[in-house]
Amino acid sequence: MYALLALLFLHEPTDSFSRFLAYLRQLPVTSRAAEVRRYLDGKSTPLIESDTVVHFVHLGMASTVLINGDLQSGWSQPDTMKAIPCGETALFYWSTAVPRDARVDYQFIVDGETITDPRNPRITPSGFGPHSELAMPGFRSSPWLESRAGVGRGSVDTLRWVPRDTTIKPRNIIVYRPAGYDKLSKLPSVYVHDGLEANDFGKFSVVLDNLIAAERIPPILAVLIPPVERQDEYVWSKYRQFRSALCDDLVPMIDGRYRTARVPGKRGMMGISNGGHISLVTVLRRTDLFLNVAGQSSTITLQLLEATDAALGKSVPKGLRVYTDVGVFDLAGQGDPTYSFLNTNRGYRDELRTRGVEHRYREFNDGHEWANWRERTAEILEFWWGKND
Repeated sequence: MYALLALLFLHEPTDSFSRFLAYLRQLPVTSRAAEVRRYLDGKSTPLIESDTVVHFVHLGMASTVLINGDLQSGWSQPDTMKAIPCGETALFYWSTAVPRDARVDYQFIVDGETITDPRNPRITPSGFGPHSELAMPGFRSSPWLESRAGVGRGSVDTLRWVPRDTTIKPRNIIVYRPAGYDKLSKLPSVYVHDGLEANDFGKFSVVLDNLIAAERIPPILAVLIPPVERQDEYVWSKYRQFRSALCDDLVPMIDGRYRTARVPGKRGMMGISNGGHISLVTVLRRTDLFLNVAGQSSTITLQLLEATDAALGKSVPKGLRVYTDVGVFDLAGQGDPTYSFLNTNRGYRDELRTRGVEHRYREFNDGHEWANWRERTAEILEFWWGKND
């Protein structure tokens, strides 16, 4: 009988995971593990059907397996994977539908231990260790993220920045100089928060090398700034002091050492999450220094709305260019079930629209991840300073 079941299954279309589960449940428990291994042989996970249906699977010895990730309300509500006993092991699975162009991160929690998906070779970086990646068939990665042969490489300097305000702690910053720097002058400059991660996880220098070589943007200088007290500097108790230190200490230091353009239209600031918040607050408060800003998955607060009102209350500063984006599967919950980054960023988009700001707003079927944000680096820089617009 079971041989007949196997024969029938093998002659059915093999794209239905549900059909396989029904077949598996009819087998003796002790025969199931071998059949699961045979079914998964040569396949990477998650399993994708019809371009939109996804099955996350894990075969192992465990009592409970959870899945957590961007699809779980932005990592806030892990789902328990269903289990089919397979002798000494079990097949755990969780199925859902997602847009065909989605790209999200996830992890398994196996009896309390967080791991990446052992059957998924796609690993993405994050500030919290490696994640597994689901990339749907319609997802297309930016062509600017991979190093290209024959492209001139920029160089980097490490500088010690010691703010005059002693409440803001000293730190080392990285400065990217474009290829051929010694023959250049009046360079646009971009100040990047979470700058070391932007370079390591976001491939920032690679994107700059490629865009400059392709003449999509002019050669630019990038100032990559790491946080020390991230929450306080970017959002809470020290954001005013940090903003002042950036504008009154760091910008003059960079302009004094490098061949930068000394006009606000040639300066930009960008960041992700809380780094997007400090970027928006800083630029809107200091349009005498910056006229280009980008916030990705930005934290939206009352102080940002106040800064927006102060900067745009009577008129929009000429030349101001604002870019914001957010993931459809971005952070949610955060102690308040009604809160989500998607909704707050949509609200901020509407605020900018009503004020007539030159503003590019984008939503993506993605989450709160470096593997999301790095996809947009080229678009941001071209929006500010693109030579082919």
